[in-house]
Amino acid sequence: MSKFLAPIHTWLFNKIKLYEGLESDLVNAYTEKYGESVKSLYKNIEEKHGYPLENKPIEELIDVSNIHGWLQHKISLAETRQAAFITEIFNNHNKEEALNIALDLYAKQASICAEEAKEKYQISTPEEMYNALNSYIIEGMPCDRVNDITVSSEDKLQWETALCLHKNYWDAVGGDINVFYTLREAWIKAFIETLNSSFTYKVTHNATETPVSVNEIIKK
Repeated sequence: MSKFLAPIHTWLFNKIKLYEGLESDLVNAYTEKYGESVKSLYKNIEEKHGYPLENKPIEELIDVSNIHGWLQHKISLAETRQAAFITEIFNNHNKEEALNIALDLYAKQASICAEEAKEKYQISTPEEMYNALNSYIIEGMPCDRVNDITVSSEDKLQWETALCLHKNYWDAVGGDINVFYTLREAWIKAFIETLNSSFTYKVTHNATETPVSVNEIIKK
């Protein structure tokens, strides 16, 4: 079956699994903080928005007759489910406290991924750091091509994001897309600063115009 798959499909599958790992960490942390009712809440969300991937190789799970569609669907489920879960937690508990728990988990995962990336990828320039980053975060399907590099030097990489692929998922569950971007910014910042402590990540969001964001990996 694997002969139908390309490396890019496994690459994307692994990013979905990583995002679902965050979801699992959130469920555990919020259960520890707020009690067993969190598990009941999450079960209801799973039943409504679909279940995470089984712990099996991609070859045993994917629909080889519709590889692209299957992966796109799994991204949609993962993003919607996490948006719904975080939104419900924020609605039912202290939002600032719940956000700080999520920020901590996001940063921890990012740092772990960065340590792995140091061993797997060439990361001596900002552009190489950016390429490594894209092996971990979900930004739609590769064919979506929402990011465009506008500056690349030894001290800075800048890229523009043409449109937001995530807002619809948050809107669908009555969530706030700004929460997603607060968490993503924390993830990327921790990832970059763990990769190379001389660099950091900055982002400027545009609410009413294109590009929707201007991102920088920049020397401190």
